[in-house]
Amino acid sequence: MVKVKLRLIPIFDTNVFADVQRAQISQTDWNFLLRHRPHHGWPMSQVTALELLAGVHFVQSDKFSDIRKQIVLAYDLSKGRVLNDPRFLLGQEILRIPFPPEELPPAASMISKYMDVLRRTETINELLTSGIPYKGKCARLESTSILADLMAGPKKNWVDALEKMADGYYPAWRELFKKTGLRLPLEMRRELEPKLAWKEQRYAFVRALLEWLHAPTNQELVTEISIRLDAVLEFAIFVAREFLLRNYSSEKHQSDVFDQFQLQYLAFDRFNIVTRDSDLLTRTQNSPQAARIMSFENFLSTL
Repeated sequence: MVKVKLRLIPIFDTNVFADVQRAQISQTDWNFLLRHRPHHGWPMSQVTALELLAGVHFVQSDKFSDIRKQIVLAYDLSKGRVLNDPRFLLGQEILRIPFPPEELPPAASMISKYMDVLRRTETINELLTSGIPYKGKCARLESTSILADLMAGPKKNWVDALEKMADGYYPAWRELFKKTGLRLPLEMRRELEPKLAWKEQRYAFVRALLEWLHAPTNQELVTEISIRLDAVLEFAIFVAREFLLRNYSSEKHQSDVFDQFQLQYLAFDRFNIVTRDSDLLTRTQNSPQAARIMSFENFLSTL
C-alpha cells in the first residue's frame, strides 16, 4: 500500500506581508509564491487577520496605505478565506466540546468581511465619514477601535495569565518591581533559572486553557494537549521566564500575544507556520514541532 504524503497547509505570519510591503521580500519571490498558490488560496489564520486589523487602529492615518497594502496581500493570497480561532478548532476537533458561549471568538466570515472592506478603502477618513460602496450597500465604521477590540480579550487574558503566575510565585512582586525593576528576590530567580524548574508550569498553562474551555483536566488529557501545544508551551515558558527573572514588559512586546496564539494552530497536524520572525524561530527551536515553523525562504524552497 502506497502512502501519500499530504502537503501541509501554510499559515503565513503577519510579518511576511509586512516584509513584502516594505520590499524586504522581493517581488520575484512573491510572484513565485503566488504561482504555486492553490486555486482557492491558502487560508489566512484568524490571528494574522486580527493583527492586521488591529494595525489599522494603531497606525497613523498617513501610514494607512502601508497597512492597507499588507491587507491586500493577505486577502489575495488567501482568496479571502479565514480560518477559525485555533482554540475554537481545538474544542471542535480534538476535545469535541462546544466553545464557551460567553467567550465565542469573532466569526471567520465577519473578519473576512472587514478585510474585504479595508482592502477597498483608500483612506481611513473615507471609511469613517462617507463610507465606501460595498456589494450594493455602503460600508462605514464609527471608529477604528472596533478593529483593535477584536483582539482585546485575548491580550488581556495573556497579561492576566502572566500576572497570575507571578502571584503564585511571589505575591508581593508588584511592590518589588516598583523598587528594583525585577519581580522576584534573587534567591527565587536562581531557583527558577534552570529550564527543568518549569516543567510543572507547562502543565499549569495547559490546565488553565482546558478550564477556560470548560474541558476535563485529567492528567491523560493534560498530557495529550501538552504534546499538541508543545511549541506554544516553549514560547510561553520563554516569555514567563523573561517576565519573572528579568524585566520583560508585555507593553513593549505586544506581538507576543499574537505569536503564542498563532502557534496553537500546530496542535493540528495539517498546518505549518511560515514566518520572517527570527525570534519566533529561536524561541521554539527546542520543540519537536520546530520543523513545522519555517522561514519564508525555506518554505519557498519546498514549492
